[in-house]
Amino acid sequence: MKYNSDQDHSLILLVNEFETMSQEGNVSFLEEQDFLKLINYYEKEFLFEKAIEVADHALSQYSFSADFHIKKAQLFLATRNSEKAMSILDQAEVFAPAELDIHLLRAKILSSLGQYTKALQLIGRIKGKASSEELSDIYLCEAQVFECLKEYDNMFESLKESLHHNPNNEEALERVWVCTELTKKYKESILFHKEIINKQPYSYLAWYNLGHAYSCTRKYEEAIESYEYSFIINEEFELGYRDCADLCFQTTNYHKALAFYKEALELFGPDSDLLADIGECYLKMEDFTNAKDYFNKASKLDPYNDEVYFYLGTCHAREDRWLSAINAYFKAIEIEDRREEYFSHLALAFSKVGEFAKAHYYYLKATEIGPEQSEIWKDHATFLLKLGEPEKALEVLEEGEYNAVGPELSYCKAACQLSMGNKKDGMETLRLALIDDIKLAPIIFEILPELKEDVPVHQLINYYMTEVM
Repeated sequence: MKYNSDQDHSLILLVNEFETMSQEGNVSFLEEQDFLKLINYYEKEFLFEKAIEVADHALSQYSFSADFHIKKAQLFLATRNSEKAMSILDQAEVFAPAELDIHLLRAKILSSLGQYTKALQLIGRIKGKASSEELSDIYLCEAQVFECLKEYDNMFESLKESLHHNPNNEEALERVWVCTELTKKYKESILFHKEIINKQPYSYLAWYNLGHAYSCTRKYEEAIESYEYSFIINEEFELGYRDCADLCFQTTNYHKALAFYKEALELFGPDSDLLADIGECYLKMEDFTNAKDYFNKASKLDPYNDEVYFYLGTCHAREDRWLSAINAYFKAIEIEDRREEYFSHLALAFSKVGEFAKAHYYYLKATEIGPEQSEIWKDHATFLLKLGEPEKALEVLEEGEYNAVGPELSYCKAACQLSMGNKKDGMETLRLALIDDIKLAPIIFEILPELKEDVPVHQLINYYMTEVM
């Protein structure tokens, strides 16, 4: 059995002692707190049968304990044995009829049985007798029922009420972001979390949720700042570092992303994905030496991380080390053979070393896997065009237009027609492409570089550029 380094040594000893006694069939007397520690431990490890076994031993020694009956009912609910959970909860109520946790757990069990009206009625009855802090848990329970009913607007309102009564309710803070995603109430979420932060400025989860909401409304600077506050407040909040760094990366702030990824690496230690993220930053910054170093470290931690090998291949390709790139791409494909970009990059690498038949084959594989990706059809057609086979390139584009949508296909088609000397159709196709997306106009010169000297093509592009401006 594995233990995390931060687990309390006494808990490890307690677990080992209990397992030894259990194997010998002789569990001696333990304090109530020790039993609760063992139950919580096994529950966190998702070893529910073992947790139930501990609860049974606890009840054999403390048969009148409502706490152990409640814990056992919770465990049966977690294993989706709702009827048994309800039966055990009835026993708990005998010993503690006024216990709030019993009523809340009963509502959850009723909800799991599909008896939502009864669950909501029960919640409604106990609201009037509850304190403000208890109301936070009651509204959280109500939100869970609404979630089961897929009434996400009502769920959102219940979570807001829960947090109004207790802004520090971490479970409610965790669920409210999920609900925000389901309802798309990002602007309302921004206002609401600002209210929470005004009351509790050191709520790291409120700052984190605010960051998400800002990000979804494309207020990226505010989002990054909010994420930063989340892990400044809670230095052990790894998700805050990761999401903040991810957003910096997505907004092309690679230096800042790298700083946050490295901070997470220092605090939480390496894992393959984190090392790969650092490598990607260096790749975007065109520091291929450091990029390859981190990708290699990532591959050692997880030899089955296909993306790491793909990025290694990309580094080699950017350095014109095409044979090394081919080797890396093949490793990625051995692990994951349903990623069209792996095959298209492999095809490009083979074209660079003059293996044109293999390049053509792997372009076909790429379009077979990702037929909706217009970029790959364009790349395949461009490859054939550069081989001096515009007719075959047009055939590829016709199939591409049947499967995918994208102005790059029209630009590529225009280049093929112009290459074949079909000036009239080529200029008309180019005209339609310019109307569709004028910003992509330079792509035609990448597809067919000799068009840079074609005056009519430049005149047509300049005409539409002038129209747009």
